Amino acid sequence: MTKSKISMQLTVVILSFMSIAAGKDDVMISYHLSMPEPHTHYYEVGMTVSNNLDKTVQLKMPVWTPGSYLVREFARHIPRVRAYAGTQQLKVKKIDKNSWEVQAGYYKEFTVMYRIYAYEQSVRTSYLSDSRGYLNGTSIFLYVADRKYEPGEVKVTPFRGWRKISTGLPKVKGQRNTFSFPDYDVLADSPFLIGNHDVLTFKVKGIPHEIALYGQGNVDKDQLKDDFKKIVQATVDIFENLPYDRYVFFILMLDGLGGGLEHLNSTTIQADRWIFSDDNRYERFLSTVAHEYFHTWNVKRIRPVALGPFDYEKENYTDDLWISEGITSYYDNLLLLRAGIVDVEGYFKLVGRDIRSVETAPGRLIQSAVESSFDTWIKNYRRNEESHNVMISYYSKGAVTGLMLDLAINASTDGRKSLDHVFQELNRQYENDSSTGFSSKEFRTICENVAGQTLDDVWRYADTTDEVDYNSGLETVGCILERKYGEGVTDSTSFYGFEVRGERNPIVSRVYAGTPAYTGGLNVNDEIVAVNDTRVSTKTLTDRLNNISIGDKAKLLISREGLMQTVEMTASGPPYDSFVIKKTESPSKDQKQLFEGWLGTPWEK
Repeated sequence: MTKSKISMQLTVVILSFMSIAAGKDDVMISYHLSMPEPHTHYYEVGMTVSNNLDKTVQLKMPVWTPGSYLVREFARHIPRVRAYAGTQQLKVKKIDKNSWEVQAGYYKEFTVMYRIYAYEQSVRTSYLSDSRGYLNGTSIFLYVADRKYEPGEVKVTPFRGWRKISTGLPKVKGQRNTFSFPDYDVLADSPFLIGNHDVLTFKVKGIPHEIALYGQGNVDKDQLKDDFKKIVQATVDIFENLPYDRYVFFILMLDGLGGGLEHLNSTTIQADRWIFSDDNRYERFLSTVAHEYFHTWNVKRIRPVALGPFDYEKENYTDDLWISEGITSYYDNLLLLRAGIVDVEGYFKLVGRDIRSVETAPGRLIQSAVESSFDTWIKNYRRNEESHNVMISYYSKGAVTGLMLDLAINASTDGRKSLDHVFQELNRQYENDSSTGFSSKEFRTICENVAGQTLDDVWRYADTTDEVDYNSGLETVGCILERKYGEGVTDSTSFYGFEVRGERNPIVSRVYAGTPAYTGGLNVNDEIVAVNDTRVSTKTLTDRLNNISIGDKAKLLISREGLMQTVEMTASGPPYDSFVIKKTESPSKDQKQLFEGWLGTPWEK
């Protein structure tokens, strides 16, 4: 192609981008998103800035995505940024890792053009291939530094043959594939799925809900839609309102991938494509759906004061993710019970799973839920072989703290009030004021006002590393937590405290603090060659170790960094790693009453 032809094509492209905003006084920032060569994994973006009054304009790219607390440096995926006023090319200079300076020369309108690489299959980032495009705004759209609060539009040109565009943004009337947003925060919080995916629909309280379903698997679409509707209704029963005009569930069925991320009026969930015929895996998937949907209120409307308005350029620290994420994790199982998807026994199993994740983590004695919340930026998404020994998840610790908080409120009010009433009050106070959020002190005050008493005994589970006394709460509702050994384990089974990976040769993948393996000096990445002078494989290792009696020594021949050496550890008795909630056999009348107040279901059912 000749240089003159390239120039003519570029002029046409620039003018087409600029025409998006032409004649629309209320549209200050507009984008044109296209994907002409999806196999290259590059989106092409044209950004038109109107009503410019500045000689120099600063453009920025977020470094993180709200809801996922890790600096991801999205600017690294942009090779180059260009800018034009008409056909006049403007000077663009990169001034730091995520900022560019445009010499706009007081041009009232100019267009910024860039390509951005997107090839990460994650709910937190963006992806483009010849199968579909999925994007989060924070990883795609630049913004003008001091104009985030202005309205705009996005025009999407799908790849040829792609007929579906799903997003929570409203369509612009009379314009094809064009969507409006009131400010950059909403644009950044409104994912797009572009391709030929299925779209399932249902209504709750007259409000339309969509399931944008990508991928092939063993999903029953009618069952999926029915279960989603039940979850939405069970959640709405708590908050009594729907804070949106339309809601979109993005469900990406992929190979072996998972994860979820909440948005203002949508959520994205990745799931393995073959989970839908397995009851246990499907229940976990629905727990994720309930979790992300509950965030529609708890995080997106009811939020810690530190999480909004967002600073997209650096970490936004808060102590309260154990509330926002952890208590949401308590509700994601509870909502399945209320929706009729699981029964009480099934619910108890789900709660037992949360308890197990706390009680089998040595880090619960090192880090509190509050500390875990604050340190999420450097620890939660950057785990290594030692993380389980020194940290606790604010998801799981927050979930069990939410359980104890709910039980305490229930007991102190004779079953008349619950954690639901806390969130109803929070919803009334904060949902309509996006400029404010709650502090830790304000959240605690509301909880104690609902309970009608102080909650020091529960709050310490968030603030400290004190062990959780589950039965102090469960006994009020006629239940008890039983600690048991896992399947195939007895009190005479030898225990060492490490895990391995590898199909043939066992490679140490995890060592638990305070266990025989830890004190004996076994390391992650050690290859275990022999036990007591007998060669082992991944298949035979467990049997060889189980043949060693409690109190006797196991001598392991290992390869560490290619050098052979011996490690000795003394077999101990096994810890409890199964946690089962059961009803007591002879509950009192008061316990039955409190049980029904807690779960909303009769004791005998």
